[in-house]
Amino acid sequence: MRGRVRFSIVAIAAVFVVCTMQFGVAAKKKSSKRKQRTARSTSVVVTPPVLTPAVEDDAFAVNAAAKSAVRPAAQPASTGGMHTDSAGDTASGGKRTKGRNTIGPANPAAITAGTLLISQFRRRGPSGANDEYIEIYNNSGADHTVTPISGTGYAIAASDGVVRCSILTGTVIPAGGHFLCVNNTAFSLSSYPAGSGSVGSGDAQYTAGSGGDIPDNAGIALFNNNSGGGAFILANRFDAVGSTSEANTLYKEGTGYPALTPFSIDYAWVRDQCGKGGSIPTGGQCTISTPKDTDDNATDFFFVDTNGTSAGAGQRLGGPGPQSLSSPIQRNSTIPGFLLDSTALSSSPPNRVRDFTSDPANNSTFGTLSIRRRFVNSTGASISRLRFRIIDITTFPAPSGIADLRHRTSTNVVVAGINDSTTCTAAGQPTPCSVTVQGTTLEQPPSQPNGGAFNSTLSAGIVTLGTPLANNASIDVQFLLGIQQTGSFHLYVNIEALP
Repeated sequence: MRGRVRFSIVAIAAVFVVCTMQFGVAAKKKSSKRKQRTARSTSVVVTPPVLTPAVEDDAFAVNAAAKSAVRPAAQPASTGGMHTDSAGDTASGGKRTKGRNTIGPANPAAITAGTLLISQFRRRGPSGANDEYIEIYNNSGADHTVTPISGTGYAIAASDGVVRCSILTGTVIPAGGHFLCVNNTAFSLSSYPAGSGSVGSGDAQYTAGSGGDIPDNAGIALFNNNSGGGAFILANRFDAVGSTSEANTLYKEGTGYPALTPFSIDYAWVRDQCGKGGSIPTGGQCTISTPKDTDDNATDFFFVDTNGTSAGAGQRLGGPGPQSLSSPIQRNSTIPGFLLDSTALSSSPPNRVRDFTSDPANNSTFGTLSIRRRFVNSTGASISRLRFRIIDITTFPAPSGIADLRHRTSTNVVVAGINDSTTCTAAGQPTPCSVTVQGTTLEQPPSQPNGGAFNSTLSAGIVTLGTPLANNASIDVQFLLGIQQTGSFHLYVNIEALP
């Protein structure tokens, strides 16, 4: 998804990218003929399964007329797996561009450094200094069974040498899955996401009696034993993360992430899953869709919070989204996304709809953008949860010329006149047909009064234990974006699901 206007979406095993799009007035004058053509093009190119965002050459765009592509984000070439090149039509006169994507297991390895990663954490929250959590990610490419070199499990320890949580012997962390350690003294995200499947009190807990509060900016590390003392050494360490103010290098990688000014806000440090380091103006496709690990905390993590606060580590609207053993797992390669109607341009209705109605109360001062896609369950089994995690987006505080987008909860909408035979057949109707496109819910808590952005998640609520999505069945989904500033944009989301 590229060009001056892009918008991409990456989905869990089938990263789905919706290209960029420019809202506003073109900077350069064109011939009147080209101006008219530009104004008509509202682009969104939706990509078939396992494709990367297309590079769109949008040198122009007027009044929200732009292009975009929906394709899976690329994973690092080192992961191997399936690779596909794809060409897609853009909204500028049928010009074709190519994107590339590699999907496969993440860094297969034995039980060594990098097999398990600290993928998300915070040292405080709205409930104060004890509103903490530490999320562990299985980066091995296979289910990981906890087998310590000594003691009764693995240790999540702070730089004071005190173990906060143990991952007990025999625990199985699925490939691409997570384990959650929380400070139960004041953890405020136990209901995330609202409804069934919430993370609750985590998979392991600590309180004042078991180490208590981890000081702001202190380092943490994961060791392959919980014996403590001399057993906590570099050779026994899976991963570590700490700030520039952490003196003990065993508990951080590189020089550390920027030390924060302590604020009791809904924030999180999140591993980059796109490859842009959380940069809002940086365009182009995501080069990865799994947590980045370069052994440099400053490069691998970025800071998000629900108010876009300046706390010393860069402002970036987003939210904490802790994951546990029971959370959905990324499935970008097995839940591909398609245009709702492949007979229409991805930038045109019904695939993309621009509404100019101002709605400041819902973070949509310059109207909204609705993206409609059809997702197919190709996992080989029924799935009981389906959600989308934002890994890249243009949002607050976007510089001039870059769009400020906020994800919103959307409702179901009936779309008539679909000429796509595959979509109609999936709906059990002849072509042309009318289909119900399901809304998506911005998952709470945390409270996100400014809308969803980096690391926020949206759920397809119709997919539940009681109403699972069968293998080979499809679901039509709507993503609704409020526009707070016009300009070029991009958006990538990972698709997450549970059997």
